[in-house]
Formats: sequence, C-alpha cells, structure tokens
Amino acid sequence: MTTRRTLLGAAAALALLASTSIGNAETKLTLAHALPQLTPSFAIDSSIPAYMGYWKQEGLDVDVITTPGASAAIQLVISGKADAAVASPVTAMLAIQKGVDLKIIYTTLRGDIFGVAIPDGQKIESLQGLKGHTVGVSSFASSGTNYTKSLLEKSGLKPSEFSVVEVGVGARAAGALKSGQVQALGLWDEAYKQMELSGIKFAKIYKDDRAETSFAGSIVVREDELKKRPQVFIGLARAIAKGQLFQETNPTASVLVHWKAYPQSVPREGKTPEIIKRTGTVASVRLPIQSRNAFGTGRYGDLPEDHVKKFQTYLVETGQLPKAIDPHAYYTNELIPQINKFDADPVVKQAKEFKDP
Repeated sequence: MTTRRTLLGAAAALALLASTSIGNAETKLTLAHALPQLTPSFAIDSSIPAYMGYWKQEGLDVDVITTPGASAAIQLVISGKADAAVASPVTAMLAIQKGVDLKIIYTTLRGDIFGVAIPDGQKIESLQGLKGHTVGVSSFASSGTNYTKSLLEKSGLKPSEFSVVEVGVGARAAGALKSGQVQALGLWDEAYKQMELSGIKFAKIYKDDRAETSFAGSIVVREDELKKRPQVFIGLARAIAKGQLFQETNPTASVLVHWKAYPQSVPREGKTPEIIKRTGTVASVRLPIQSRNAFGTGRYGDLPEDHVKKFQTYLVETGQLPKAIDPHAYYTNELIPQINKFDADPVVKQAKEFKDP
C-alpha cells in the first residue's frame, strides 16, 4: 500500500508541473465505451475531448471504440486490448469481487439515471397497479432491468405477478407502448426525455430511493497499469472533466461538436433548428448528475466513501452483488485532485462561443 501511494504521489507531482501537457510525444490509448452507439449525451467522454483537442493537450491520442455493453468493454481492459473502459461500475465491482485486478478512477454520472415510467392513459396509479401487467426494458443485459425488477418487488409485487420484456429504446419502445404490448417502461432519463419530446407523456416516473447514490459512466482501468502510468490516466480523465464543463456550459454546442466528430450520428432529418434544439434538450437531462458538485464535493469524478457503501448495500440487497466488501477495493480518489486541476475559463469561453463551421 505504501508503494502504491508513493507512485501515485509522484504522478501527481508530475501532473502539477505540466497541467496541460503530459509529454511532447502523444501517447496512444484505446478507450472502450460500454455502448454500441454514442449519442450526444456521451459527447463528454468521446467527441468533445477529441474534437476540441482536450486529449491532445494532455499529450494523448485516444481511439474511442464502442462495444455491445459493459461486460465486453471491461473484458477488453482485462485482456489488455483497451487501456480503459467507460462502463457500468456494477460489472467492474463484480469482477473485482472475483479477484480481477481493476480499479475505478473517475466517474462521470453520479446519481440515479433509471426509473419505472407509467404513461398517461393507463389508469395505473401506483407500482402495485402493475400487477398482472408487462413492463418493457431496453435489454435483459441492461442494468435497468435489475433496477426495474427490484423496484417492483420492493413495492410489494412478487416476480410472478408481473412480466418484463425487451422493447429496445426510441421508436421501438414507443411502439410497444402504443400497441399495448407493455403498460410501463423500465428505462433511463435520456430515453424518457427523447420520448417525451416525441409526444409521449408519462403520468409518473418512479425512482428507487435505495439507489439515490448510484453512479455510472465509470472509468475502469487495470490496477497494474494505473501504478505504471498514473499520469496518463490523469490526462485521460482531465480531458473528460473539461468535456463535462463544456457540455454543462452549452449543451447545444456539445451536440454540434458530437455531430462534427461523428457525422453518421446526425439525424436523418438533418441539422434543422428544431432537431438541434430537441437534441440539446436531451443532452441537458444529465447535467445535474454530471456536474462538479453532483455528490456535494465540488470536484468532478470523485466518489465519497459513504455513497459507495450505500450503493454497494443496494446492489447486495437486490442481488446484483453477492456480498459487501471494503468499498475502497473498487475505486480510488487519489487522482482526483490533479484531474480537477485545470483552468475552467478557456473551456467555458470555447463552449459559449462555439459555432458550427
């Protein structure tokens, strides 16, 4: 433990001497996302740091790749085919409990993104009212599926008293609601906002108070690589922190940046004023849980011990983790001070003044 702290301390000193540049030669990294497709909501750790040059300022050349999900992304890190993953912490926590040498070093989403939504017109006034009904989830592999099931069971329903089916997201999920295939949905904030903007109204979205200290979008690395190259991971995460500040300052600009970096993600309708406004509104949904003060610490990316303990308790209670262990086994905040050491003013200025060329 003493050796590890010494290594990280030395790295912090290096970063302090060069807060905007890790070295003259760019270090190549592969960052695996636990998503098959990156929407503008995920511009903070993909298009913004790349297009705005934040990774380059840190001396990094980052190749952002997509994967089918958290298990695939984290497996790439374990095998050495990716240097870091942005993924659900639950998958990493499970692997760590099995003895895999991983560490969470930074988290972009600090708060609960999931919920069970009942649309208008269903005449269902509580979660108990879903008895005998069907709830649609994006995928059985999604963390939202476990969330949905555990919330319904917490409300007093037995697993045999409701059904869960896969409906995807977007138009497919909307179609499942309209056709009566499902009477409620177990999705997440971004998906709900997109549906609301397309005309679907929800009577209520129920949240699980046990999951209020949830976190997601965690940067997961191998601990042996963290010990060898901490300054590299400081730069990787610092550029993402700048991306969060950029999006918070001007969500619409973050959408335009994302479309510049990923032209294939531009909607088929094109960059019309209405589409830009709607997509910017969706990107704004997560600003509170992406903010510097999401967990009341005044810093991007850190995880207070009491929050991790409570989240772990929730995961154990709902069967997503087999047992509770020392929460420090999952994460470290030792890089956080240096990750947060950057001048915010130029980033804010860039966001405010960004124009789509």
